[in-house]
Amino acid sequence: MNIEIKIKTLREKQHISQSELAFELGISQGTLHNIESGISRKIDFLLMSKVRRFFNKDFEYFLNEDHSPVSDEQINHHQNSINDIPENFIEEFRKLAERNQANEIIIEELKNQINSKI
Repeated sequence: MNIEIKIKTLREKQHISQSELAFELGISQGTLHNIESGISRKIDFLLMSKVRRFFNKDFEYFLNEDHSPVSDEQINHHQNSINDIPENFIEEFRKLAERNQANEIIIEELKNQINSKI
């Protein structure tokens, strides 16, 4: 299952409209529609970080393939998407995810230090 389908599936499981999720992510409903339908394949790291936090999932969830049954159309779309991804994309994405998680820990520690001084 590719990222677009995972986002849509998570949204639908939580009974959230595209408009509601788009608002939470700080994007337009049209942008979210284009992402979920595969029209737009440009999902930047900041947006993926927001999606990850909103659904309480780690980056690996969106990178790993699961073996859910999918339609032939989804398989063909996924194969075309793979051909569009640069070779080192996944490795760079993982590195960025690790840095992002480390930054979140640092930010949380700083917040705790500030709160303890108040």
